[in-house]
Amino acid sequence: MVMKYLKRYPLENIKNARDLGGVPTLYGKVTKWGKFVRSANLDDVKDNDINYLKDLGVETIIDLRREGEIDSSRESLKRVKEEFAYKNISLAADREFRQEEIDMIISKKLSVGASYRNLIDNYKAIKEIFEVFAQSQGAVLYHCQEGKDRTGIISMILMGLADVARSDIIADYEVSSAYLGYIERYDEDEPYSVFRITSPYNMKEAYNYVVRKYKSFDKFLSYAKVDDETIEKVRSMMLD
Repeated sequence: MVMKYLKRYPLENIKNARDLGGVPTLYGKVTKWGKFVRSANLDDVKDNDINYLKDLGVETIIDLRREGEIDSSRESLKRVKEEFAYKNISLAADREFRQEEIDMIISKKLSVGASYRNLIDNYKAIKEIFEVFAQSQGAVLYHCQEGKDRTGIISMILMGLADVARSDIIADYEVSSAYLGYIERYDEDEPYSVFRITSPYNMKEAYNYVVRKYKSFDKFLSYAKVDDETIEKVRSMMLD
């Protein structure tokens, strides 16, 4: 039996699975439980995980990965498509980081937070994702590979739309590297740790970019051509 109020879900084969509910907003409301779930990939999902998600009321799955990251031959993906309304909407560009970009981030010439701008400014994908959110009758689970970067940006936009404080949005982001086991497995000075550790400064930079460039999350979504009705529907899904 699924407990009603769990911040992190104890799924056996899905990492970093968390609910966006239970977070206070700047204006006295609280984000709603059981509407939006964020997680890492569902590549190893089993029947017990699927049953757990269905008990949660999840009806829609949005996979934020590029098509090339997804193994369409997996039985797990076939099961997900059978049990849920599955959408693949890539939030990233259709290519991986080039080596020169990786080197720039490792050498601190480019921050991870700055690299998130390409995700934020992917207006076509943002519009499609929010339209799927608004059309969903039950809960929505959205994920990327590890549930931290692309998933973190969508979580930021959802919480920003609900007027969650920046500090709470940052806090929601930075726990991913602990839940994924990276804090235990990798030293902070290891070169690739910059990609594994969800530093609060990454999300602070992404949040500030939205506010500086678009003034608000409402205006950002409007710029991405998300219509007012969709914006209000998703906001109402986020708030009690």
